[in-house]
Amino acid sequence: MKLLSNLFFVGATIVFLISIIFFEIGLRAMRRENEKKTKESNRLGIRFLILSGILFGLSGLTAFFV
Repeated sequence: MKLLSNLFFVGATIVFLISIIFFEIGLRAMRRENEKKTKESNRLGIRFLILSGILFGLSGLTAFFV
């Protein structure tokens, strides 16, 4: 089960990095005053951030209880 916890952790780290990239794209679009791209990028960034939190939680739960 340690392998499963490690897989969740690696997946969460990758998804977290993807969310950072989308937030950065949203910030650049905000500087260029592109509202549509800003909203889309921030929405995707938030979704990936929530997904990474879920994966980090699953990693912690499998590490402690399984």
